[in-house]
Amino acid sequence: MRPRRRWKGRYTGRPCGRWAWPALWSVLPLLASGCGGDARVELSAADALTAVAAQMRVALDEYHAEVETADDARESAVTRAFVERVRQDAADAARLDQHALAFEEALRRVRADRRTEWQRRTAAQSQVEAVLEVARGLRRIGIEGLTLQDEVKRYLGTLLERRSDEAASRGPSDGRQAVGGGG
Repeated sequence: MRPRRRWKGRYTGRPCGRWAWPALWSVLPLLASGCGGDARVELSAADALTAVAAQMRVALDEYHAEVETADDARESAVTRAFVERVRQDAADAARLDQHALAFEEALRRVRADRRTEWQRRTAAQSQVEAVLEVARGLRRIGIEGLTLQDEVKRYLGTLLERRSDEAASRGPSDGRQAVGGGG
């Protein structure tokens, strides 16, 4: 296993930064309370998760750009060092062969580090996609919850209208006789 690379940039060893996971964990209470069936909570949680995923994507893009810049700088430094060594030892064929092997090994390490970073980026992007999938699911549940609430409201509204229409069609005398007749 390769040790982590560090440079003077903002590299923390975490592709999503230190803030992304606490932000995601802060949304979990909304998810848990969303199980109660309040559609607004599910929709709010979905919006929060979408915002967290967007911030995670920004952090991933910044991280990738920083690593790419650092790798480019390393590659340039390796190339400059190789050229300097070739200039110094141009007459010594054995030393030139050693320098060429060292140059190839340094470039191989840079390429390996780039592959590792790309794999980490891909894994982190799949985590972003998972967060977005949860947000889509919550949004779908919220929308279905709103639809169900609307149906219940419509049913109760229709029921109350029918009762009030029936009471109005009976008239005030029917209502008094029913109340008065019982006593």
